[in-house]
Amino acid sequence: MDFSDDAPQLGLADVDREALAGRGIALTELTAELGVALDASSAGDAPTDGWRVLKSYQSGAMVIGAPVDPSGDMWRVAHVEARVAGSLTIVQPDPLPLRPSRAERRRGLELRWPALMSSEPPSQDFVVDILNTGSTRWGSAADGFYVAGAFTSQGGTDFAFGWMGSDQYKSVPLDPGEYARVSVSINPGVWNTLEPGVYELHAVLVSLGLRTADPLRVQLSAETIARNRKRSARPSSSAAHRRRMLDQQTAHVQAQSSARDALDRLAAAVLAAEADPDAIASISRILGVDEKLATAVYHSTLRDLGPDSDRRDKQLARLIAERDA
Repeated sequence: MDFSDDAPQLGLADVDREALAGRGIALTELTAELGVALDASSAGDAPTDGWRVLKSYQSGAMVIGAPVDPSGDMWRVAHVEARVAGSLTIVQPDPLPLRPSRAERRRGLELRWPALMSSEPPSQDFVVDILNTGSTRWGSAADGFYVAGAFTSQGGTDFAFGWMGSDQYKSVPLDPGEYARVSVSINPGVWNTLEPGVYELHAVLVSLGLRTADPLRVQLSAETIARNRKRSARPSSSAAHRRRMLDQQTAHVQAQSSARDALDRLAAAVLAAEADPDAIASISRILGVDEKLATAVYHSTLRDLGPDSDRRDKQLARLIAERDA
């Protein structure tokens, strides 16, 4: 099943309208039919019936789901990974609202380049306007205003980009005629592939699949490209900073090794403590470490403090070798 942006969505998945309208079958019956194992504990409070395949991927993975109530507004879903031995299908804990298609949700919106982008836009961040051209207020609590940009040669139309959703790009309601001006996010690594010249910048409002009607023609100079390369470059850590980090990791592993040898005394001290600070203070005293390391030991799992001393000794030797190199 491949869907366009005319398909309704559950979460970020496009789903089949016909499947939504079907009756479905029992969850145990569907998973048996698909030949996958079900994590029964995750389905304890999920609907027992009404399950159906809502989306299939080329990899063999699927989205299956069932309505929570007769209205069909809320659904419980499970993501079936490619059917490999040992994999479990887990029903997601929270119901998802059934959302209209991207095409329906973006109705009335346009993505337009503001006039200022025609006057030396490379000297600043690229921005674009999200404009409500409709006759009613536009609003969405689920769709963000993250706009991704991609450069192509003149006349080029093929481009791709990666993105991740973020609360940083929340949308805002727009009355008719109102607009929101937002930054166009360009993958920092792109600047390393560009040479001075004329390009076309395409922008996409990702959550709604909304594109600018026309690309922005830009002249990228060597200075502009160099400036953006420098801005996007990750700062390299200093030798002193790296030494401090390795010292901290070494001390952490050494504290865990000491904790293993004193596990009985540590357990007794923790059981006798009236509050977390008391337990941490006791660990600090028993192991002769500072509060920060004592806190790390306090929050360690039993596996961290377990009998695999050979693994920990190798880790410690590696850290010391890196630190002293």
